[in-house]
Amino acid sequence: MANKPEEFPLFTKLDNSAITGLLGKFNQYLAGFSSSTGIAGIATFENTLLEIFERIEKRRVYFHIFYDGCKMGELNEGALMCFWIVKLCPFVCSGIPSDVLNAKIALFLFNSVLSFIAKKSNKKVLITSQIIKDLYYSFRFRDISKESIMLLAESLVQ
Repeated sequence: MANKPEEFPLFTKLDNSAITGLLGKFNQYLAGFSSSTGIAGIATFENTLLEIFERIEKRRVYFHIFYDGCKMGELNEGALMCFWIVKLCPFVCSGIPSDVLNAKIALFLFNSVLSFIAKKSNKKVLITSQIIKDLYYSFRFRDISKESIMLLAESLVQ
């Protein structure tokens, strides 16, 4: 078992098939967002989105190393995606401030992931309109951590 930094292998870039799969999955969320909000013409800074994917994969490794082989899980992965969307703003659209657009996309993704996990595990999403308003405000104006978004996501699916 490794316990010295030099004993761990270096993290390598994601391969093309992994990137293609992640982009395809995310484009489905983005299409759903556009469809439900009517916001069209969203452009993506692909390099920023690839950076987000890589950071999530690095966090997956972190979970494995520091939580004795524990898997991160889809709920935490979705929460991390929301965090990085808000932090790095990979999406732009003419006429919409970048922070507003990215906060809305992150909130849509957050709700979608909660619903998916709840349906998959036969649970309920306990989210109110006030929580949605507060989360949107937090995504735009507050300093909200990765861990707090993950904890919130876990607490809303019961």
